[in-house]
Amino acid sequence: MVTETTDAYSPEQFDVSSSLYNVKMSLEIRAITNKNFHKFLNEILSEIFFQLTKFEKKDNVEISVELSRDLEVPEWREFVITVKLLPMDYMDDEEFFTLWKEIDGSVRDRISSIKDVDKEVLEKYGKPIIILEKDE
Repeated sequence: MVTETTDAYSPEQFDVSSSLYNVKMSLEIRAITNKNFHKFLNEILSEIFFQLTKFEKKDNVEISVELSRDLEVPEWREFVITVKLLPMDYMDDEEFFTLWKEIDGSVRDRISSIKDVDKEVLEKYGKPIIILEKDE
């Protein structure tokens, strides 16, 4: 648990997940100083890890979080979370698709259930795009 000793905000306060799991945050994500964004991100990551745990996959993943530029509209940013399954576990296509549906659906449900989601956060960064990849 991190204790805040000043009024200064540090995104690392809400970045507990990356110390426990393999989560890579882009510099742009780390530079965001909006506390509500990082609380929102932790809610999403918690849900992703919950689903990965149900499928017994949480130990063999790499997760990256970034703001990606849209190719057609460069000033528009997409909030992207990529979950890459490492080759340690075999997963057939059906199980892979089921996992992706569970993660995506549960994240959408979690976002909808968060009562204090900052409207500014959703307007500026949008709901995350979840990408699930297999490292084959």
